[in-house]
Amino acid sequence: MNLRDELLEILTDYTDGRIASVEPDDVLTSDLGLNSFELFDLICIIEEKYDISIPDRVLPTLVTIKDVVEYLEANV
Repeated sequence: MNLRDELLEILTDYTDGRIASVEPDDVLTSDLGLNSFELFDLICIIEEKYDISIPDRVLPTLVTIKDVVEYLEANV
């Protein structure tokens, strides 16, 4: 399973199936409907799953699915 598929699985589980498909350019907030609390919570889940710490300065750059996948590919 690639990182994009794993991220989709995390999103699907987190949103109880509300998000069933994603495209690389989907914006986490506007396209997928995540609010700031959900986004923060999702980042915490990702950090735990991959045993990494995403610095606060990086968070504003994680706008799309592609951004998150690219960050994970470079840091996991």
